[in-house]
Amino acid sequence: MSVHWRAARLLAVDIETTGLDPKNDEIVSFAAVPVEGGRVVAHGAVGGLVRPSSPPPGSSIEIHGLRAADLASAPPPQEALAPLAEALRGRVPIAHAAWVERAFLRPLGVGMPRRILDTALLWRALSIERGEGDPGWRALSEVAGGLGLPAHRSHDAEGDALTTAQAFLALATHLEGHGRGSVRALDGARWQVRAWRLWHGPGRIRPG
Repeated sequence: MSVHWRAARLLAVDIETTGLDPKNDEIVSFAAVPVEGGRVVAHGAVGGLVRPSSPPPGSSIEIHGLRAADLASAPPPQEALAPLAEALRGRVPIAHAAWVERAFLRPLGVGMPRRILDTALLWRALSIERGEGDPGWRALSEVAGGLGLPAHRSHDAEGDALTTAQAFLALATHLEGHGRGSVRALDGARWQVRAWRLWHGPGRIRPG
């Protein structure tokens, strides 16, 4: 897709899970907010809770604050995620560490396309463009802080989806100034990071 990112229909997506293993862990909440014309379309946001097949472990409750009692009346995954599947139609997803969304949502029938704009990779690409080298993977709150943005309710799906959307807008605007204004160019951030690491060696994160 060579369309400019400001002309594309985008959707910032976040899911919260009981862990990072899609074979054993489950989704407990989700949220998504549209991004159109270079702005967040807050009134188009969707989100909700998802009832897992077993009670969330204590480690998950500590992170998300969602107890078994909070999730007991939530719909099961396919029903709960139907609004997200509908919201994704015709849109390019944005996510932070997008492999999580892809790994958990695809088995549930929520179509996550191959092309997902990953703010974690965009931050690394921007750092490389600025001559700072590859900072490696950074949490969403760190990326937001590096861009001078607030992190809205970390580990809360609605808060993280909004933070992801705002971080994307800042990242895309900065990368546009480096000649990366199309959706295709932004999606190519992964290859830029890989090329930098191949050139500089796996042991070097920043030039020194």
